[in-house]
Amino acid sequence: MKKDLLSTKYLVLFMALTLAWTWICGFIPVVFGFTGTGLGTFIFYFGGGAPSVVALFLVFLTYPKEMRKDYFRRCFSFKKMGWKWPLITVLVFTALSFVSIATGVGLLGYEMPTMDYIRAIAGNPLFIFLVLLLSLISGPLNEEFGWRGYALDRLLVKCGFLKGSLILGFIWAIWHLPWYFTPGQAQYDLLRDSAFHALMFIPSVMMLSVFVSFVYIKTGRSILAGALVHMFSNLIGSQLLSSYTTQTGALIRYTNMIFFLGVIIYTSFSQKFRKESSTVIENITAREKEE
Repeated sequence: MKKDLLSTKYLVLFMALTLAWTWICGFIPVVFGFTGTGLGTFIFYFGGGAPSVVALFLVFLTYPKEMRKDYFRRCFSFKKMGWKWPLITVLVFTALSFVSIATGVGLLGYEMPTMDYIRAIAGNPLFIFLVLLLSLISGPLNEEFGWRGYALDRLLVKCGFLKGSLILGFIWAIWHLPWYFTPGQAQYDLLRDSAFHALMFIPSVMMLSVFVSFVYIKTGRSILAGALVHMFSNLIGSQLLSSYTTQTGALIRYTNMIFFLGVIIYTSFSQKFRKESSTVIENITAREKEE
């Protein structure tokens, strides 16, 4: 019998396995009191790769040959992605970070971020390759084979662009639950500083998810493009600016959310984009039926 690869059962299986794997690994060091040790750190980060590993397992287990080829082409093809939207993404997150820092330091009297990575790159330009590698590993590589690569298409077909993107964003956000209880993680510092800021991390990730999905649609379902949005969000909005206070981090997050709200409004009312997303969703369904 032909498999319905877009069926809800595969999506639920992916989500359940991903959350279970990450939460078990993330909470073992917390429950048994060895966070911060070598073993605790290893187990914690072992759980962080669950979205990509689970997705790749399901792709190899269930996808026919042509769908696997298309999947990996969308993961790695720069030609498929193009350069327009990665460049726009860099400019967007650079502008948002600049506005946030200017507002925080110039108007609110916040401390200037130390920008340790930028200083290191200025001292040794080759250090940028290490920074980019760490940024790629600490999120996109561990996650995007799953979130955008596996789950998003199914959610687009089942729920439409906006609802599907927000649902994925919610799962993506709560997937970070162990981070709130692990010292050294941004979410841990958020929770210690303000329960409100910690809670607002969830809608901020949901809104970021809409922007990633927007670029995904604009690049013809390029998984690589989605991964780069994720990477540049972390790199430009966090890593290059560190260290900084939790106040500054919250301000950057809220500034980003204002921009993401604009994207949500645009995608909700733009007839052009709604037609683009509908065409993409129809193509996803048609491709699955062909297989």
